[in-house]
Amino acid sequence: MKSPDIPGHEGFVAPVLPGGELAPSSSSFTKDFVGYQATCSCGWTDRRRYPATPEGVKEAEYRWWSRHAGPLSMAAPPSWLVTKSELLCRQIVGLTAERPLAALTLLSQVENWQRTLLDQAVAAARRNGASWAEVGEAMGVSKQSAHERFRAHAGS
Repeated sequence: MKSPDIPGHEGFVAPVLPGGELAPSSSSFTKDFVGYQATCSCGWTDRRRYPATPEGVKEAEYRWWSRHAGPLSMAAPPSWLVTKSELLCRQIVGLTAERPLAALTLLSQVENWQRTLLDQAVAAARRNGASWAEVGEAMGVSKQSAHERFRAHAGS
C-alpha cells in the first residue's frame, strides 16, 4: 500500500507468528501464523492484531491508512504542487544569475503574499484542531517557535 504524497511510507500487512513476533517477510513464513498486524516501511507498527482471515487483512490495511498514512497524507502537500514549487525555485535561481534586480522584485512580491498565506494556513490549522506541536512539525520548527511566531494571528 502506497500513497504518492507520503514518500518513504509503504504499508504492509505482516503475519503474526505464534510467539507474537512478526514474520520478517511474506515469503519466509509458513501457514502457522495467528493473525495480522499493520506495519509501515518507516518502522511504524500498529499495536492491534487482527485475525488470520481475509477480513483480518482488510482490517489491518484500513488501520495502516486510518491511523498512520491518512494523518501523514493530510499534512503532506500534494506531489504536483511540490513539483511546481521546485520548478519555481530553479527558475528563480536562474533569474538571479541573469537578472538579479528582477529576481529581487519577484522575491519581494513572493515574500509579501507568502507571509499572508502562512498566517492564514496556521490559523486554519488551529481552527481545525491542530496542536502547536503539529503546526511546528509541519513547518520544521518547535511548537514553542510556532506558538511565539503565530499566536497573535491564530489564537492560543
